[in-house]
Amino acid sequence: MQIKAVTTYFYYVPFYDLESKPYIETYFSVVGSSVNYKLVNNTYSGCVEITMLFKQDGVIKQFQKFNVSSPIITDTTKKQDFLFVHRFAIEPGIYNLEIVIRDTLDKTKNGENRFFDVINVLNFPSEITFSGIELLEKIDPTTNENMLSKNGYDLKPYISDFYPASISKLMAYTEIYNSEIIGKNDDVLIKYFISKVTKDEPFDNFQMTKKSKTAAIVPVVASFDISQLPSGNYNLVIQMISKENKILAKQKVFFQRSNPAADKKWDEIAKVDLNGSFIEPYKNMDSLKEFVRCLFPISNQIEWDKALTVLEKSDAKELKQYIVTFWQNRNSLDPEMEWKKYMELVKYVQRLYGNKVKKGYESDRGRVYLKYGAPDQVTESKHEPSAYPYEIWQYYVVGNQTNKKFVFYNPTLVGNDYILLHSDVRGEVYDKNWERRLSSRNNSMYNFNATQSDDQYGGRAGENFNK
Repeated sequence: MQIKAVTTYFYYVPFYDLESKPYIETYFSVVGSSVNYKLVNNTYSGCVEITMLFKQDGVIKQFQKFNVSSPIITDTTKKQDFLFVHRFAIEPGIYNLEIVIRDTLDKTKNGENRFFDVINVLNFPSEITFSGIELLEKIDPTTNENMLSKNGYDLKPYISDFYPASISKLMAYTEIYNSEIIGKNDDVLIKYFISKVTKDEPFDNFQMTKKSKTAAIVPVVASFDISQLPSGNYNLVIQMISKENKILAKQKVFFQRSNPAADKKWDEIAKVDLNGSFIEPYKNMDSLKEFVRCLFPISNQIEWDKALTVLEKSDAKELKQYIVTFWQNRNSLDPEMEWKKYMELVKYVQRLYGNKVKKGYESDRGRVYLKYGAPDQVTESKHEPSAYPYEIWQYYVVGNQTNKKFVFYNPTLVGNDYILLHSDVRGEVYDKNWERRLSSRNNSMYNFNATQSDDQYGGRAGENFNK
């Protein structure tokens, strides 16, 4: 019998308890069809073993191990997925997390599945703060306490950040701590909204508010109908706001939406009325094409494909209709405002990264700036002995990823056009040999399988990247 790895989805959310101690809530969803079942008393069941290792400097600081059983079935052609939620206390600190999941019927260990992550467990803060945000598949009032129960709710987690068209509702749970520092039982406002990943501003009309009271722990449930939310990358943002309209604390979580039905707005592009629109006064064909091309850094695949079509046809009306539709999809209430704000950014990256050959938005740094926003930190080096000039951009948060970096370099040593060499952001250029390539200015790259550059006098790129 051939054993295959168990298919498992996992994520976790940090919380604090009533004694202000941190704990981690972990969620595992096991695909039933990937598990082997055995026959016992005319019924079938499977079981997976989950091992969690929390390490610091290679030393195991905490160890969790448990078995999770599948639902009992009578027909192995109807295997069901099964869920497990596990909560445990943990000391503050930064941990390397390793998770090993194996089918207990696999004695060879050939079917082990492993996850690796880095988690930062923080001390209980002195200011108002949020827990993490748990995405939900279902929420019900608790009638009988079970592993899904929390603060009077049964919370069935949604163990993914991808929402296909078949899902029409986004639900989430979070907790707010220390709100009583502004006064016990004071009135506050909870605001939650959906935003594009590049900015914490409400997207279209996806925003809601509700009143609440300060307390030791304020549970928050957020819910949106996303049936009309177009495809794209978004954040769910949740804020606590004072009576004086001051944001006291906020938290956000990334998700990705695929919704072809909502994207069919592009099929209606020919019906867009340009009379009185912000794009109507523009007549120059080159300008209109430039307005379309500069949208590429923030476009999804559907928008890319449509843009290439209208650019090739070179019809002024269609170009205008594309531009209006693009910005209406992002803000149906005020597309002109969105367009003007973005064009200011395009002008800014042109000043920084443009040249006679390449537009600023066409450069790698310009594209990254427009897509992800301004970096939180930039490390620049032009004079290391063996390295080409380079910049390392650090983002504290990119979607649902934290502490991510981009490495740009100038292998020609001429001009200001830096090329993206490496990034640990999902979907971007990844090169395990980036240090060796960066340091190959005066060196041969004899071993392409190596993952670090040879020690070079004055070389600091690896150290700067790993800060």
